[in-house]
Amino acid sequence: MRKLLNEISVIPGVSGSCIFDKTDGALCADFDTDLPKDLTENVGIHFVRLMQMGTMNKLNIKSAHFRFDKYSVVGMPLHTGSILLTICDSQANCSLVATTAAMLAEDMREELEKPVTTRQAPAHAGQDVASESNVDKDVEKHFEEIQNALASAIGPVAGMVMSDYVNKWKQDGSLSVTRLPELISMLVEEIGDAGLAKEFKGQVKHLL
Repeated sequence: MRKLLNEISVIPGVSGSCIFDKTDGALCADFDTDLPKDLTENVGIHFVRLMQMGTMNKLNIKSAHFRFDKYSVVGMPLHTGSILLTICDSQANCSLVATTAAMLAEDMREELEKPVTTRQAPAHAGQDVASESNVDKDVEKHFEEIQNALASAIGPVAGMVMSDYVNKWKQDGSLSVTRLPELISMLVEEIGDAGLAKEFKGQVKHLL
């Protein structure tokens, strides 16, 4: 896999690339950039959600790229929940990066099949069973309520965002109503906009 990533990394203006998985973060990263790790992960998560939104709307997104003040970022879907993420200089030739990535994508998908189907799937299956057995019955009924409030703030992507953060929240402690404020705080940070975050908190203030 690293050899395939290197074929992208040698393109002029490319700082590096990685396989980004929404659960496991950056895999096989090959970066030469000062972009902070947490920022790279946040960008990766948003790209994964963008691809998921396309699927929800029956749009098969082949690739997407954004130009920021210091960097350009190119994303391409590889597998369910994973993308090829490439960080470039702000003026890099993103079309060339996307074309090269497209030629290598199928080989990368084949490489991903082994860890996804043989290593990760059993672990997640076991985790799901454990989660279901430990969930406080009163917790589940509040998830939909929180998600509806979140949708008022960030729109239809709320379902995917909620799912991602609930999974993180479940890993950090007991699954009880008393920990719902932690989940809500995580979602407030995700919203970002102060006005929308205040509106969201107002709708779920009885759970804080």
